[in-house]
Amino acid sequence: MPGSHAQRNDSTGLVELSPCVGGLVRTWSDDGASRLWSVPDDAWIRDAQATGRIGRASRKENRYREAARLSESDGALLVRPRGPMRGADGNLTMAEQVVALGPEKRPSRSTFEDFREVLTRAVEHCAATDEYLVVERGARDAGREPFCLFAVLPAGTEPGVFVTVVETSPPPRDSDLWAPYVDEWDRTATISAPSGPETVATAPTVMIEAISRWDIDPWDLAFTFGRR
Repeated sequence: MPGSHAQRNDSTGLVELSPCVGGLVRTWSDDGASRLWSVPDDAWIRDAQATGRIGRASRKENRYREAARLSESDGALLVRPRGPMRGADGNLTMAEQVVALGPEKRPSRSTFEDFREVLTRAVEHCAATDEYLVVERGARDAGREPFCLFAVLPAGTEPGVFVTVVETSPPPRDSDLWAPYVDEWDRTATISAPSGPETVATAPTVMIEAISRWDIDPWDLAFTFGRR
């Protein structure tokens, strides 16, 4: 049952999670193994992901990814919260929550909408918590590119003044939206503007414009969080 309390401890270990989109989620384990799963009832995990409520696994350079314990025998993720979360019964709990998994299947038609939704939540979470977000390949042996970064950074030395930044590599050279910010000699492209509700709300659209050119399925991507 999605969002119910965990009852067993026979999990195979901690796995990093892709965004759950189109009814699918990918897991990556420490040994490099990867598997794509269907999530028969994805409402709970989709509501919880990218909000700072799901437990995280530490990566190098003070970066973190959402993670859970994988029980392959039960076909389930056991998701430990970072703080009290509301379970299926409506009560706040710190217990692990069970998310049932199934064999890989065709993604649903809501894949694009699901990705925009979870990316928007991630951006809003980072803007509110002084974290930054890097969207990148989830595989442990993936290179540094492609990536797309979102951050809200201090603008100079004046206190209380911030700038919203989206940086991506490789530069999306065929994008009309990005065209004014692409230099043919640079390996990255950056869009920045004074930070506020409007620029933060626009960031997911700017990011998707770049990410969509990578030709990578959204469940092959990971959201990596860091604190500046």
